[in-house]
Amino acid sequence: MEPEAALRQLARQSGLDLRKVGARSYVLVAKAAQKPLRRAPVARRILPAPVEPEEAPQEVIVTASKRDTLSQRFAGQWSRIDGDDLSRHGVSGTNAIEARSVGFSSTHLGAGRNKLFIRGIADSSFSGPTQSPVGQYFGDMRTGYSGPDPDLRLVDMGGVEILEGPQGTLYGSGALGGIVLLKPNTPRPGQWQGRVATGLSSTRHGDFGFDLSGMVNAPVGEGAALRIVGYHATEGGYIDNLLTGENDVNGLRIDGGRATFTAELVPDWQVDVAGVGQRIEGDDSQYADEGGLDRTSRMEQPFESDYGLASLVVRKDGGPLRFRSTTGASFQDVIENFDASTPDTALGLRQRSKARAVSNETRLWRPMRDGFSWLVGFSTIAHRYSVARQFVEDGTASDSSGFENRVRETTLYGEVGVALTERVEASAGLRYTTSTIEGEGSNLSPLAFASLRQEDAKRTEKRLLPSGSLLVRPFDGLALYARYQQGFRPGGLSIANDTVRLFRNDLLGTAEAGFRFGRPRSDRVDLQGSVTWSRWRDIQADFLDGSGLPVTDNIGDGRVVSATINGGFKLSDEWRVEAGAAWNDGKVTQPTMEYRALVESVLASPAGTMRIPNIARVVARVGLDWARGLGGGRAIDAELYARYVGRSRLGIGPHLGEDQGDYVDSALSVRLTQPGYALSLSVTNLTDEVGNRFAFGAPVIEGPNQITPLRPRTLRIGFERSF
Repeated sequence: MEPEAALRQLARQSGLDLRKVGARSYVLVAKAAQKPLRRAPVARRILPAPVEPEEAPQEVIVTASKRDTLSQRFAGQWSRIDGDDLSRHGVSGTNAIEARSVGFSSTHLGAGRNKLFIRGIADSSFSGPTQSPVGQYFGDMRTGYSGPDPDLRLVDMGGVEILEGPQGTLYGSGALGGIVLLKPNTPRPGQWQGRVATGLSSTRHGDFGFDLSGMVNAPVGEGAALRIVGYHATEGGYIDNLLTGENDVNGLRIDGGRATFTAELVPDWQVDVAGVGQRIEGDDSQYADEGGLDRTSRMEQPFESDYGLASLVVRKDGGPLRFRSTTGASFQDVIENFDASTPDTALGLRQRSKARAVSNETRLWRPMRDGFSWLVGFSTIAHRYSVARQFVEDGTASDSSGFENRVRETTLYGEVGVALTERVEASAGLRYTTSTIEGEGSNLSPLAFASLRQEDAKRTEKRLLPSGSLLVRPFDGLALYARYQQGFRPGGLSIANDTVRLFRNDLLGTAEAGFRFGRPRSDRVDLQGSVTWSRWRDIQADFLDGSGLPVTDNIGDGRVVSATINGGFKLSDEWRVEAGAAWNDGKVTQPTMEYRALVESVLASPAGTMRIPNIARVVARVGLDWARGLGGGRAIDAELYARYVGRSRLGIGPHLGEDQGDYVDSALSVRLTQPGYALSLSVTNLTDEVGNRFAFGAPVIEGPNQITPLRPRTLRIGFERSF
């Protein structure tokens, strides 16, 4: 159990209340006098039948395993970022996860427009009709299906869990590279809590920024509570447009919030009702001409990203059998404007993407007990994703070709874990999925319309995904494992430049061997590593067609080999050093004839174009943490890190051969806390490096190579007040 959950259970069984007085400090206090009658029934109700003690009560639970597996008994690469580590940086998003990982990466087109990757599994630079290769969840709810990462702000979070490698058996389609699970703090019955945090930032070569966030936790009768979170952030721009004479054009505004209501329906059964909303507005794109922090573009390129999610969860989290059913809906609207001007004409490209999804997942499981655990589940999702494009000249808009894909998936899945001996465990799982796919185009020419046969655009695909693992613990603290698992994505329809393409489902199978030694931040030494080999069939990928617009198709078969290692060492009670590195090598080994012909028509030597895009061959990170107690509930801590991102290729196919990466990102933060207060100072990009995170800005424009530089050195001062 997590420390707070364990203490809360202890408090309930002892007839006490738990009060949080610091980031990791708690006080057990007597219950209020007006609630004496609550103690006796609670004590009788929640005392469980005698069970065998857990091997390591202080061990962390891998929530994303869906079987409440202890981290030392989880056969796979797993990492967790604590919510306190995220809160020190204000209203941060996915970039805070990337900064703390070597296996997790993202494109950098702009907030709310990026695509996520884990462990070298990347398909393209663009968020088209294909599913993202990374499954992202907010609590138990999938944040989306197709489309970009919504970049939800990590405010009032309990933590973030990352599972590396395909997770198709438990999570279904779209989990080729892995899973990112965002775990928000849940309402706490019987407690009034609040928190306000604010920060002011200054960017070198750029404008000022500001952030403000707040949280209120309010009891609602007996056994129920409401938790409300809200935030606002303004990120100063730092890109200058030399043609128009405007400075710091790429300012960004984020507004969002969420509310969660939790109530105990009957003893041991809870219901959670939650809603999430967020809006991102960008004044202009963040790309620059190669070599600097400025560009010459004839048009402004603003963008918007609106996201919403609503969910209903019925759960039973304790006891020998556990249950959870999650029903919800999500939407995402993204509006993007690109400069498509020619030397003679000012021309704009406007693109609007819409995603809608309704889903349910219900599962019943038994955590490991008496050498046996199991899980059975059912899930269904209906999703619709559409893209509409317009060219704008002198205020007049003309429609271009667009498309809409509709997918309905129905799935049954299960997994079994068995302790073969005291130190050897095995698991096996199976998932059966039926996907019904429909696609249609809009604004097509008669020739393109005639080529689109409805019997091809509507089809049913079936997929059986097996998984298996074996874990051995030769001695306490060391776990060795081997696993095999698959992931897939259903097919669909894509249209660009009046060309209709029907792409098939793809399938990724990964064999992995790894180890885990010690517990991060608990033991003096912790180390984990893995080596993987993946075979990827019928790769779905986006590339640019003759008009410069992205189009999706199957480009052939490939393979991805990767190796990662991460570890930490406590130099003393106050100092800890950590380091990690990842090596990835991905190639399209058997391209389709059509794709090879497309590449050879542009390049004389196509060999270099067959690399899997957007994944650096080498990523390395080193960090240093320091913490000291000052007495009286006061403490000071600091963290320093540097992260190297090696070279990678922008995309697959012609026109996408630009190099990106080969830069070092770094940051330093210091935080002083005392009961109820915290003061922080952070500096990002310590060396003020320009770099190139993403060699892309506008898909059609011709001219100098486009780069996406790092945000220049930024200083932030933050203040937090808890009550």
